[in-house]
Amino acid sequence: MSLARDDSNLGMLLPLRSEMDLASYMELLIPEFQPAIGIAESRICDGGRGAAVILSAEIDDGGHPFVFEGCDPISMNLLFTPARPTLLGDDAYRRALIFVEQDGRISMGLSSFLYRHQGQTHFAPPGLVYQRNTRKDRRIPIEGNILLRKRDGRTILARLHDFSPSGASFYTDEAFVVGDTFLAEFEVLDCGACETVVTTARREALARGAPYRYLVGVKMQLTAAQRKKAEQLYLCKKAESMKRIVDSARSRHG
Repeated sequence: MSLARDDSNLGMLLPLRSEMDLASYMELLIPEFQPAIGIAESRICDGGRGAAVILSAEIDDGGHPFVFEGCDPISMNLLFTPARPTLLGDDAYRRALIFVEQDGRISMGLSSFLYRHQGQTHFAPPGLVYQRNTRKDRRIPIEGNILLRKRDGRTILARLHDFSPSGASFYTDEAFVVGDTFLAEFEVLDCGACETVVTTARREALARGAPYRYLVGVKMQLTAAQRKKAEQLYLCKKAESMKRIVDSARSRHG
């Protein structure tokens, strides 16, 4: 199971396409991005090399990783080299959705394959570009418990609010101190569990009358094995979340 066929940071940030056409998939993502701008204003061509994922018009294409090499200075074509081989033919990319990550931002736009020249694949410059800042992992709302074991020996049960492979937040009545480090075991409903060391990154006091007193955010300190497990939990819940969205969209357009 994967969010995209690319397992890079950029690929991990893209939700499941779930056999949506490019327009529907793009519509799903647009609320996360800033209003559309022109390619010159987007400064994609000034940002240097970056990671890229390109989705073809094939509805079962979850995206393939490319390296963005920059822009042709005359035509403004976007130049890419594949990060690994793809079995899709060029015709599949006559209409494509392109994602480029560079300089701490992700750019998205509709494009089309033009030609290959000197080892580089040329795509037409998008008419409109959508951009947002890069976040290491996109957190998703989640239901489940988190068991916290503090250094003084106390064990606290809290309620998960959101989760990603690098951090999480939870509701609690305990006044955690920012910078405090402790052991946490996450239990994600229908997906499994993961144990790791976490550090408190923030604490927000909730309004009076809320079921809990605080919302606490933590950063995870993961070993390679723990990171893999956390990603499995994230992908499991992400797939479930995206399926609900896709099913809802299909029922509206049914």
